Amino acid sequence: MDFRNQFGIIFGESENRQDIPEQYQEFLPENVEKDKYSCPYSYSPFLIFFNDKVTENKNVDTIYTDRLFQRDSTKHDRLCQKYFGDRGQVWYARDPKKIEAFLCEWIGKKIVLIANIQYVNVSSGYPLWRLDFCYE
Repeated sequence: MDFRNQFGIIFGESENRQDIPEQYQEFLPENVEKDKYSCPYSYSPFLIFFNDKVTENKNVDTIYTDRLFQRDSTKHDRLCQKYFGDRGQVWYARDPKKIEAFLCEWIGKKIVLIANIQYVNVSSGYPLWRLDFCYE
């Protein structure tokens, strides 16, 4: 199966997959076991964005997008409207620089977005996204 057309992965300035750290290799399309079309409610997580400017030696923190809304729905909706022009909870097509700006304001510190990985909540079938970042 050809995953390139399904996932639309965005990389930084280069598409050199050998530079992607080990912890993200399993999320590359060629390593995905179950795609979202053949297994829509239990597919394997896959990489949407990877920032090739960040070195492997950074301490990585993670936020799951479904938790942002659960934690503070008013803040989530306000910041989504500000940065993305909507209050939606779909993150696969959002610009990485805007996601970074959103997270900076959400956290209250300057951060650098490292990765955006799409998952599926197997209990509901809804997608969610894991946003990995480091502090600048």
